[in-house]
Amino acid sequence: MKKAPLLEAVLDYKEENNLILSMPGNKSGKAFLRDRLGEKFRNTLGELDITEVEPLDNLHSPEGVIQEAEELLAEAYKVKRGYFVVNGSTASNLAAIFSAFNEGDEVLVERNCHKSVYNGLILRKLKPIYIDAVIDKEIGIFMPPSKEEIIKTLSIAKNPKGIILTNPNYYGIYYEDISIFKELKEKGLKIIIDAAHGAHYGFADNLPKSIVALGDYVILSPHKTLPALTQGGYLLSNVEDDNLNFYIRAFMTTSPSYLIMSSLDYARYYLDNYAEKDYNTLIEKAEEYRIKINKLNKVTIISKDNIKEGYGIDKSRYIMTLKNGYSGHKLLEYLRSRKIQAEMSFAKGVVLILSPSNIEEDFIKLYEAINELEIGNIKSEGKDFIFNSITNEKILEPYEVFNLKGELVSLKDAANKIAMEAIVPYPPGIPLVLPGERISEESINIINDYINNKLSVIGVKNSFIKVILD
Repeated sequence: MKKAPLLEAVLDYKEENNLILSMPGNKSGKAFLRDRLGEKFRNTLGELDITEVEPLDNLHSPEGVIQEAEELLAEAYKVKRGYFVVNGSTASNLAAIFSAFNEGDEVLVERNCHKSVYNGLILRKLKPIYIDAVIDKEIGIFMPPSKEEIIKTLSIAKNPKGIILTNPNYYGIYYEDISIFKELKEKGLKIIIDAAHGAHYGFADNLPKSIVALGDYVILSPHKTLPALTQGGYLLSNVEDDNLNFYIRAFMTTSPSYLIMSSLDYARYYLDNYAEKDYNTLIEKAEEYRIKINKLNKVTIISKDNIKEGYGIDKSRYIMTLKNGYSGHKLLEYLRSRKIQAEMSFAKGVVLILSPSNIEEDFIKLYEAINELEIGNIKSEGKDFIFNSITNEKILEPYEVFNLKGELVSLKDAANKIAMEAIVPYPPGIPLVLPGERISEESINIINDYINNKLSVIGVKNSFIKVILD
């Protein structure tokens, strides 16, 4: 009999009974147990997969219960319009980009944005001006681009129409100083904020303040941090934009999942009814155990005291770092061996996403795992490696590269060639070279350093790079 390999693997993973400190925010269904409504939803998921029938409304033309749910969403976040999106933040980013900009527009984009933003630049045929990444070399993570970097990039732009920023980033680092958003708005720029990791912001005193008023379009991923199913997204708008409806529908399936939509409604309902109390309780507990774990002197869970001025850190997320000479990737593997699923690893640590559904026993389990960690077992095999961003010469726009022919050349022959694909070292996942940029000798040296240290570089296969055919 043939197997169902994916289904069997997912069921096997469930049987491991891991502590989920990663996405999704529903924590494998645990977060829905907050009340009887959520519990009933979780326990009947298999029976709720339905299509557009009366009286369940239609997401592509909402006039009934979906319209009411989206109005409640806008009310909760205090924006002009809120949309349910069932294709994740990818569809939201694309819809916002297409609605905000026209072909040929010049747009400021931070270099370490989500892949869907880069895809949007190509599809909409935009002319990006890249904002350089800011690296905190002490911690080993990238930060949202500084106000100084944004202003510097703005000064070299010829006729910018807008800017696309990520706030907060994957690590839960956000702008505490929001003056840059006011300055950008005063200059007449349209602002798109990919706030995928900040859907919970503003709903409790101990959480970062809401960022949704800062942008014209704000993209949220409730499935990352709230009790919602994977792919569930919110697109919030603070402007009157008749085109946005069209583009949202264009980038979404015509067979939207009622399971996802129902979970999006529950996530908003959760924010309105429980978030303030639950998140304040969570963060109080998270801070207690952050201090306890740090006293073990094996890892450091960073706080605001550890990051640069002007930035804040989401206390519902642990950035667990190691001293020089130790591997974050090995720490992630160790935690998995202790049945603790981290969200991601980077060179010097791991990221853990906490949830109000995490109970005292979860924190105890994490504490015990770190207490019993044999630190010598997670030493780095190579040298400590810090990413250095460089400024490349852009020869072609990303959309101009798309239909050109390419060829594979060896690294040693790639100098001064024009990149056909993005070259992205992991960690930290920031593009070193983007499509249409000239590959410099400095870039090649950095790529060789990564390869020699057995680190991953997306866009490089067996020391060959795809470049534009001369």
